[in-house]
Amino acid sequence: MSIGSKGLALLCATLFVSGLAGAGPVQAQQASKTGRTAPAPATALPRKAESKDTKAAKAAIAQREKLQEARLAIAQNDQRRLKQLKRELKDYPLLPYIDYWAISKKLSRLPYEDIDAFLDAYDGTAIGDWMRIRVLRELGSRERFRAYLKYYRPEQIQRTQLRCYYVDALSRHGDKQEAYKLIEELWTVGASQPKECDPAFSRWMSDGGLTQDRAWKRHALSVRSGNLDLASYIARSLDKGRRGRAELMRSVYREPDQILDFDRFTKKNPEYRDIVTIGLRRLASRDAEKTSQAWQRYSASYLFSDEERDEFLRYLALQFARQDDQQGLETLIRSNPGFFDLRTSEWLIRQSLREMDWAQVEFWIDQLPQDDQSLDRWLYWRARAISEQLAASGKKDPARIAQMEKLYQKAAAERSYYGFLASDTLGKDYSFVDRPAPITPELVDKVAALPGMQRAEELQAIGEFYHARREWDYATDAMSTEELMTAGKVASAWGWYHKSIQSILAADYLDDLELRFPLAFSDIVSDVAGRMGKKTALDSYLVLAVARQESHFSHDAKSHAGAMGLMQLLPSTARATARKAGVPYRRSWDLLNPSTNISLGAYYLNSLLNRFDNNRFLAAAAYNAGPTRVSHWLKDTNKKLPFDVWIETIPYSETRKYVQNVLSYSVIYAYRSGDKAQLLRKNEAEAKL
Repeated sequence: MSIGSKGLALLCATLFVSGLAGAGPVQAQQASKTGRTAPAPATALPRKAESKDTKAAKAAIAQREKLQEARLAIAQNDQRRLKQLKRELKDYPLLPYIDYWAISKKLSRLPYEDIDAFLDAYDGTAIGDWMRIRVLRELGSRERFRAYLKYYRPEQIQRTQLRCYYVDALSRHGDKQEAYKLIEELWTVGASQPKECDPAFSRWMSDGGLTQDRAWKRHALSVRSGNLDLASYIARSLDKGRRGRAELMRSVYREPDQILDFDRFTKKNPEYRDIVTIGLRRLASRDAEKTSQAWQRYSASYLFSDEERDEFLRYLALQFARQDDQQGLETLIRSNPGFFDLRTSEWLIRQSLREMDWAQVEFWIDQLPQDDQSLDRWLYWRARAISEQLAASGKKDPARIAQMEKLYQKAAAERSYYGFLASDTLGKDYSFVDRPAPITPELVDKVAALPGMQRAEELQAIGEFYHARREWDYATDAMSTEELMTAGKVASAWGWYHKSIQSILAADYLDDLELRFPLAFSDIVSDVAGRMGKKTALDSYLVLAVARQESHFSHDAKSHAGAMGLMQLLPSTARATARKAGVPYRRSWDLLNPSTNISLGAYYLNSLLNRFDNNRFLAAAAYNAGPTRVSHWLKDTNKKLPFDVWIETIPYSETRKYVQNVLSYSVIYAYRSGDKAQLLRKNEAEAKL
C-alpha cells in the first residue's frame, strides 16, 4: 500500500461493506413476507479471514450507526441512552459533535457549566469556536452583556453582528473609552450596519460621540458608495451650513457635469474638496477626457497627497480603458511623470496587440518593471513582437534574432500556457517539471492522526461537508510547509481532491503534478467523454481541465451566482441540457452528484464545441462568459486576429485567464494520463478570429 493510502482504502472498504450490510435486511424482509427463511448455500465454503481494512470499515459503520443513535437520544432527551452511547464512542473522532449537539439543544437555557466545560475542552478547534459563536449570538440577543464580555474574544471574532454586541457590552460594563473608539470605527462606514449596532450607536451619540466632522465623513463615504438614502439620513445630523453642502454633494453625484463650473467649486472650504473628489470620480465614469482636463484645474487649486493623486489617476486610467480611449490614456500617462499603474500598462499592451502594432507592443512591455518583464507572458509577447517586426522588415538582424530566440527559450522553460506557446514556436517538447513533494510515510501517519484531521475525514465520510471543511481549515491553518504538503497527500488519499489542491498550493510547492492535477473521477469522465463519439473535439482531458478550473474537483461547490457541482452548472442550464442529453435530472441538488454533474457539464461543453466549429478555446470562453458574448467578441474582431492575440485580448480578464488555464490544463492532464497532446489543434492554431 502506497504512503497515505490508508484513508482511501478505508473509505473504499466502507462503501464495499455498506453494500454487503445493506443486503441482509432486504433478504430478511423478503423472508418475512413469504414465511420462509432464506435458503442456505448448497456448498458451505470455508470463511476467509477478514482483512484489517475490512474490520476497520465495519467498526466505522458501527460507530456511525451509534452516532445517529446519539442524535436521536438527544432529540428525545434520553440522557441515560446518551451517556451509554458516549461511553461506547469514547474513541470516536466525532465525540465532540455529540456534546455540541447536546448543548445546542438546551442552549436557550444557557447551561453555563456545560458551555464552559465544552469550551475548555475544545478551545481553538473548529467546533469549539463555532460553539463560542452560537453562545455569543444567544447572549447578545438576550442582552446578557456581563456574560458576553466573558466569552467574547476581540482578536478572534470579526463578525459585525457580534462586534456590535461587544461594543454595546463594553460600553455598559467595561472600558467605555475603548468601546467608543470601536463604535466610531463601526459607525464611520459608507453602508448601513446591522440593527444590533443601534443601541451602542445611540449611547455613543448621547455622550457626544457624533461630531460634525464625523457626520460629514460618513456622509461623504455613503455618497461615494452610492448609498444616497443613507447619506440623506446622516445629513440630518449636520448643521445648516454643512447640510447645504451635503445636499450639493449628493446633487453632484447625480449630475457630475456640475463640477466643470470651476469657479463655483474652487473654494477655501475643505468640504468643497470632498465634493470635487466625488464629482471627478463620477464624471470619469462617463467621460474620462473631460475629467482629465478638470483634474488639471482642480489639482492646481486643492492640495492632494501623493497617495490621493495616485489613487485618482489609477481610477481615471481605468475609465479611459473602459471607454476604449487609448490616445487619452497615453496622454494621461505622459502628462503625469512618475505615475505608473500595472493594470493600465497591461491594457495598453493588449490594445497594441489588438491593433497589431508590434512596435508599440514592445515599447509598452519595456515600460513594465523588470520583474514583470521577466514573467513568461511578457517574455512570449516580446519575442512575438520582435518576430513580427523582423518579418515585416524583411531584413535579417542577427542580434534581434538572437534576442527573440533567447526570450522564447526562457518562456519555454515554464510549465504554463505561455511556456507551451513558446515551445510550439521553437518546435520543442513541453517542460512539465514534475517533481513529487518530499513527503515521508512517518509524517503522513502523523498528520493523518491529528484530531482535527480525523474529525475532518469522518465528517466527510458521513456527508457533513461544511463542518468537514471547517475542521480541515483549522487543522491546517498553522501547519509548516512540509506539513501542508503532507496534508495534500492525505487529502488525495481520502479522495478529497479540492483540499489536496488547496494544501499543495498553500505550501507553494507547484511541481507535484499528482497533487495539483489529480485524475479525479476519471472513470466517470472517460465514460462520459467516450459516449460523445469521435466526431467531437471533446475528450477526457478537456473535461478534467474544465472541472479542475471550475471547482478544484469539489463535488458540492456552490458559487454566489448559483452554479453548482464539479463543473459549476447553473440549474437552468442543467435543466435545458438534461432534456437534450436524456440525462435524469429532477432538482438542483442532483448537480451535487458527480456522475450527473459531469454528464451534464460534458454535454453542455460539447454543444458549445459544436456551435464554435470544434474550437476548444472558443468553447471554453463560452462556458465561462456565455456563448452570446463570445459571438459578439468574434463579430468585433472580424476574423483579423491570430488565435494567440484573440485570446490575449479577451475583454474579460477572468475569461482570458480561464481559457489559458483550460488549454494548458488539458495538456497537463494528457501528460498525467501517459499521453501527449498539443496545446492547440491544427484548426485552432490556424484560425483567424
